Amino acid sequence: MNMIARMSLWLSLLAALFLSFSSTGCAADAPSLDIKGTLIKPPCTASFPASQNVDIPKVNLNSLRSDVTEWTHVALDFQCIKGSQVILKFSAGNGAFDSSTLRTTLDNLGLKTRLTDMTSVAKLLDLKFGEPLSFPVEETLLKLNLSVRPVKTADELPAIGSYSSTLLMEIIYL
Repeated sequence: MNMIARMSLWLSLLAALFLSFSSTGCAADAPSLDIKGTLIKPPCTASFPASQNVDIPKVNLNSLRSDVTEWTHVALDFQCIKGSQVILKFSAGNGAFDSSTLRTTLDNLGLKTRLTDMTSVAKLLDLKFGEPLSFPVEETLLKLNLSVRPVKTADELPAIGSYSSTLLMEIIYL
């Protein structure tokens, strides 16, 4: 019987201790903070798919040697609320030879990149991987043109074959 009394006393002490730390044991006038918010749609919408493949036309080694390869263009259009801002940052997914030339899966072959603002008058921009570019949208349309072209990156020509590369784009709307 003495053992049962000790166990009951011990369980009662544990229950009291547990209740003192639980939320039901707190005072009714404890301060609280109610937080509410509203989600709205972004001020801009991209008019291109989030992920896409760009096929560059075949290039022969003589064009590559002479550095006369053609640019392949990708339209990056945004429909925005007047007065908004688009911030873009490009990153080389597979590495880069310099601040604007992507590495490819072929040694000695890179993809030179450039960005042109086509919104009103074509304006070539200073695209550098990892650096944000800011575009205030004065009207409702922002028209950009991303271009890439194959270039040799060493004295030796690359091997003949297929290649690929990855360019990542971070988009922020304000």
